[in-house]
Amino acid sequence: MEKSRFSNKVYVYTFILSILVILVHSVNFADDNSILLMMIQSSDYNSINLSGLTGVEAHIENFFSNSLGQSAVPGFFMMSGYLFFRNLSKLESIVRKWKERIVSLLLPFVAWNFLYYIIYLVMGKTSLGQQNMIDAIIRYKFNPVFWYLYQLILLTICAPMIYILLKNRTIAIASVIIYSYLVIRGINIPCINEDAILYYFAGAALAKWHRNFFESSSKRKMILGLALLFAAWISQIITTVGMQNFVIAPVNHHAMGVWAYWYVGGDISGFLGACIRKYPKEILVGVLSVGGQLLVNVFRRLLLCMGVWCIISSTKLNAAAFMKNGFFLYAIHYPIVRFTGFMLEYMNIGYHGTVERGIRLGIYVLLPAICVLVAYEVSVALKSHVSILWKILSGGR
Repeated sequence: MEKSRFSNKVYVYTFILSILVILVHSVNFADDNSILLMMIQSSDYNSINLSGLTGVEAHIENFFSNSLGQSAVPGFFMMSGYLFFRNLSKLESIVRKWKERIVSLLLPFVAWNFLYYIIYLVMGKTSLGQQNMIDAIIRYKFNPVFWYLYQLILLTICAPMIYILLKNRTIAIASVIIYSYLVIRGINIPCINEDAILYYFAGAALAKWHRNFFESSSKRKMILGLALLFAAWISQIITTVGMQNFVIAPVNHHAMGVWAYWYVGGDISGFLGACIRKYPKEILVGVLSVGGQLLVNVFRRLLLCMGVWCIISSTKLNAAAFMKNGFFLYAIHYPIVRFTGFMLEYMNIGYHGTVERGIRLGIYVLLPAICVLVAYEVSVALKSHVSILWKILSGGR
């Protein structure tokens, strides 16, 4: 019963993360969420006039695509690390886990990438050839969202090293401190993303030392989850933009709109900025370095991931059938999103009219539901008619 309850919460959590991923890729007021963020910041902080592009609708997209959305993939990494190391009592058991991941990770990775290669081949977007096939299957050239699965496969291979580090809490903490120092100094790890390691390691550490807490349900955990989300909101003061506008060269934030002002922390960020300004210059330089900001982002996103998980795990939400297709939904959503964006441009729906902006925001809000519906109907059809293909594409989930 306990295992069933925990699995149910994992389904709900990963489904919500999948919805956030869709929202990250669905922005309609810019080419992608990072450009949208720069536009919003330019408008809010520097009063740059981007009429029609940075109104209320764009701010709503920015909130879900950048503020909450940035917890999606880190949440997947954290949960993947937790599930891999959950019940892992000895080093030899990793081999069994590897065999399971061949079905749940490696086969879907190859199958989906090959499928997209065939689609691009039929559309005349690429040509038949050994190098093109290698780029498609191994380097996920035509399926960019599978960079996450590629990283997860590499992290799974590194599981024995992580297991050894977690054998002793002092060694584990020391290894994180040393690793963080090397990141600030500009370390470049081949193939594996520096931040992905930390999310995955955090999940593994929770499975090793705090399993009872992670899987528990209580009102206190709900309060903790809200507190973690609040901490993530306040911690934006130590981001590059927060430091620039509240510490290094404070701007007149009271000239901003009320919502925009409090979105970036309001008087709280102003107070914290004044406190941080007194810190030694060397510390501020370290925080603002490339490596320093990588660690800042990891810290903030882990706060978001854990905050969302604490809230979900403390509720009695039940996973509906369509929520159990999280991986398939993740794999299939991108072409749907891209096609919708293409149709908006093809129909010449602009950004400046109230109706046009409303249409763009409406489609943005509806896209997750459309993707969920398509994923569910396709999964039902595959299960009924081509079950072996379904098992491969879903990773046996």
